[in-house]
Amino acid sequence: MELNPTVLTDNIPVEISVRIGRRRMTVAELSNLRENDILPLDQAVDDAVEICVGDHVVAYAELVADEGDSGRLNLRITRAAGEAS
Repeated sequence: MELNPTVLTDNIPVEISVRIGRRRMTVAELSNLRENDILPLDQAVDDAVEICVGDHVVAYAELVADEGDSGRLNLRITRAAGEAS
C-alpha cells in the first residue's frame, strides 16, 4: 500500500493582519499615550495597506466601506505581493 506524501493545504486556516501604517516611537512616547491622542502614521489615507500572514506581506489592498449598514471596513485587493507595481 503506497501512501500519498502530499499534504492538502487548502483547508488550513491562516490568520491575516492588515498594516495601515507605521510609526517609530520611543518607549517614553509610547508610555505617554493617552485616550484621544492622535498618532500620525507614515502613509496617506488613500495609500495601499499591507495584508500580512505573520510578518510576510502577501498582498496589497485599499480600504473600502461596507455598502450595507454594518459600518465595517472591507479590503479591495489591488495586487499580490509578488506582482510588479
